[in-house]
Amino acid sequence: MNKYSILSISLMIFLFLSCSIQIKRAELKHFPIDNLNGLVAQSGIQFDKAVSSDGKGSIKIVATGPVVIPLYNIDDVRIDDTQLIYEARIKSESLNGQTYLEMWCVSKDEGEYYSRGFDSAIAGTTDWQTIKTVFLLRKNEMPDQIKLNVVVNGVGTVWIDDIHLSKL
Repeated sequence: MNKYSILSISLMIFLFLSCSIQIKRAELKHFPIDNLNGLVAQSGIQFDKAVSSDGKGSIKIVATGPVVIPLYNIDDVRIDDTQLIYEARIKSESLNGQTYLEMWCVSKDEGEYYSRGFDSAIAGTTDWQTIKTVFLLRKNEMPDQIKLNVVVNGVGTVWIDDIHLSKL
C-alpha cells in the first residue's frame, strides 16, 4: 500500500465514525394544537378542526398584512449550554410573502435575544411541512422565558400544528 491508500482508508474510517455519532435530542415541550388553550394570542387566530397535520385541529391565521402571532410563553424551562430547536408543522394557501418561526429567549439580567427561521420559511401554497429555528445557548446563558411566535410576512392563509421545543 502506498501512502495515498493509507490516507484514503484513514479518512474513510474517520468519516464513518463521525457519521455514526448520535446527537441526542430531548423534547422540552410539545403543543399538539388540539384546541386554543394556553395560547398567548387572543386575536388574529382561529381553531380549525378540519385542517390539521394530525387530524385533531390546527391554528389558522388569515393574514391581511404582515403580522407576528405570539403562540406560547414558556417559563418553566431552566437550561443553558445547549441548542434549542423550535419546530412546527406549517401549511399555507395563497401566501403572497413568507411565513417562518421566531423564538425569543428572555433573561432578566441579559435582555431579549431572538432567532428567526428564514432558512426554512415557506411561501405560496404548500402542503404540511416541518419548519424550524434554532437558538444557541452558551454556558451560563439561561433564559427566564422562551417565547414561541409565528411570523406571517405577507398576505394569505397559514395553518400551524404540532409545535415542539427540544434541546440537543
